[in-house]
Amino acid sequence: MKISSIFLILIPLFYTSKIASQVTTNTYEVAVNESIKINDPEYYTGLIKILDGFQKELFTRNSIADTTYNSYVHLLNQISKDSTFEVTSNYAIGDSVQKLAKRFNYNGLKQMKTIGLAKYMQNNKAKSMLLNQKAGEVYKEKGGVSRADYAQLLLDVYDENDFQLPTIRLQLFRFIDPNSDGVFYMYVGKPTQK
Repeated sequence: MKISSIFLILIPLFYTSKIASQVTTNTYEVAVNESIKINDPEYYTGLIKILDGFQKELFTRNSIADTTYNSYVHLLNQISKDSTFEVTSNYAIGDSVQKLAKRFNYNGLKQMKTIGLAKYMQNNKAKSMLLNQKAGEVYKEKGGVSRADYAQLLLDVYDENDFQLPTIRLQLFRFIDPNSDGVFYMYVGKPTQK
C-alpha cells in the first residue's frame, strides 16, 4: 500500500519536471547579468542608475502609471495594437549607455563570448534566442518586423522575472525610447553556401 502511494506521488512530479525542462528559461540571461556584475561592476552599477533614471522619466511623463511590471505590460499592449503609439521622453537611454560603456571600457560582445551561449541554446535556456526565433518567424511571414510586432514579441517571450534583469530592461527601454536608434540585433544564423 505504501509503495503504490509513493508511486502515485512520484508520477506527477516526473511529468511536471519533464514539461518544465521543455520550457524555455532565462538561465542564459541570468548568467549574462551575473557575469557583467562580477566582471564589470562599475558598468553594472552605472547601467542600473541609467535604467532607473529612464524609468523615472517614463513615470514623470505619464508614459507608465507606476514602476510595476503591469505598467510595462500595459504600455507594450498599447504599442502592439498601434505601431504609431508615442512615448515622450527627453532621456536618450542609448546615448547614456554608450557613454557609460566608453567611460568604463565595457565591451558587451566580449562579455557575451565568455558566457558560452551554445550550452544554453541546446538546453532551451536562452529566452533571447527564443525572441530571435519568433522574430524570424514574423519576418518570414510578414516580410518585416513592425514596432507592434516587436512589442508583442516582448510580451510573448519575457515575463515579470525577466524584466528585473538589467539587460532585459535595457532592451525594453531602448525599444520604448523615442530617442534611441531603434536598431535591434538578432542572431540570424551562419551563412550557408549556395
